[in-house]
Amino acid sequence: MFNKYKWIEETEQLLKEYILESIKNDHSVDASDLAEQLNNEIDNDVIYYNHCWDICKEIASNYDWNKMELAPITNISQLAFAALYEYAYQNIDLEKLLEETYKEIEDAKF
Repeated sequence: MFNKYKWIEETEQLLKEYILESIKNDHSVDASDLAEQLNNEIDNDVIYYNHCWDICKEIASNYDWNKMELAPITNISQLAFAALYEYAYQNIDLEKLLEETYKEIEDAKF
């Protein structure tokens, strides 16, 4: 069963790991890189039809399908993606996550 709070927590952790791995490999990361990675994570989470139903039961019932940012919605996978997309961007502050992760790296150096 899909849990939206656990999903946010796990997704933030995956994004943080992405930042750390990128820095370890001498690549800088900005908010657009994180947004691309977040979109990839969302895409991966809506691959399975059954999982899409769980996502929609948990969060998509709160949305007007016709007013979603990614409308028009024509199938359950699109609805799940759109719902996760809007939910993620409402609950994950990419700039803040970047700042906090960079600060943790700096603090760890000393």
